[in-house]
Amino acid sequence: MRIILVHGAWSRADCWERVSALLAGAGHDVEAVDLPGHGADPTPPEEVTLAHYAEALRARLERCEPAVLVGHSMGGMAISAAAELVPERVRRLIYVAAFLPRDGDSLLSLKKLEPETIGPAVRRGPVRGTTVLDPALAGDILFQDLPGPAQQAALALLGPQANAPQTDPIHLRAESFGRVARDYILCRHDRTVTPELQARMCDWSPCRRVETLEAGHFPQLSRPEDLSDMILSLLG
Repeated sequence: MRIILVHGAWSRADCWERVSALLAGAGHDVEAVDLPGHGADPTPPEEVTLAHYAEALRARLERCEPAVLVGHSMGGMAISAAAELVPERVRRLIYVAAFLPRDGDSLLSLKKLEPETIGPAVRRGPVRGTTVLDPALAGDILFQDLPGPAQQAALALLGPQANAPQTDPIHLRAESFGRVARDYILCRHDRTVTPELQARMCDWSPCRRVETLEAGHFPQLSRPEDLSDMILSLLG
């Protein structure tokens, strides 16, 4: 089965390295992508919108057999937008500590429903229309369940984030996005997207299955084996 792994804000495809290898080892065709403006993608981040994320995923989906989209954190917005465009190309949506929006939501509108989490670590980015994270503050919010050296390596993967994908409202219809099966992996020790918000989003947009993982916000780094096993169980 083809699986496309989608990272979250400030992040990049490399955060999925261990999970990608484990899923491939289980016999799946796995690709971890750099969204526009992230990682090795050359798009200037200040030009990126949520629509760019959706179009980039659509291009990948249309080049291959229908795929499972796995979105982490902000990646939940990206996979939702892609499923709205080409629902027939998406086998399933799996959200990992991710934003699961309703029609008209934006990432920012959802974040306003919970107490301040990552906000104090956000700084203006190198160009207008972007932000970066202060590593002195972000580490204990994003990666509190990683040991020191691993936390520093994780922080090194972070880069500039375009503002627009976080403020753009998403448009979802029952006859497109709504027809794609979805599952959710809720991280109980998340300090970035709180477990309470994760649960509320699952209540508003019911999923086929909601599984719970004893992990912080980046289980692909802190609990890769457990996360991979959970994803595999959802594919069964």
